[in-house]
Amino acid sequence: MIGSPWTAVLYGAALGALSGWLSRLALKRVLRSSDKVFYSVYGAGLAARFAVVLGAVWLLRHEKYIITVLFAVSLILVQMVFEAFPLKHGTKTDT
Repeated sequence: MIGSPWTAVLYGAALGALSGWLSRLALKRVLRSSDKVFYSVYGAGLAARFAVVLGAVWLLRHEKYIITVLFAVSLILVQMVFEAFPLKHGTKTDT
C-alpha cells in the first residue's frame, strides 16, 4: 500500500489535512450556536479524528513499523495545525 517513508508522510499529511479541515468546517458552521451544540460538534470531531487515526493505523498494520509511525505522526501533526489558530467569530464591523 505505502512503499516508502516519504509516501507515508505525504499520505498521512493529506489525510490529516482532510480530517482537520472537515472538523474545522463543522465547528465554523456551529460557531454561533449554543454552547451545548458547539461542544457536541467539537467532541464528535475529536472522536472522528481519533477514529481516522485508529482506522488508518489498523489498515497499515501489515506495513513496516517505521512507515506506520511516520504516517501516524504526520497525520496527527497536520490535524493539529487546524487547531492551532482560533476560529474567528463576529462580524467584520465589530470593534
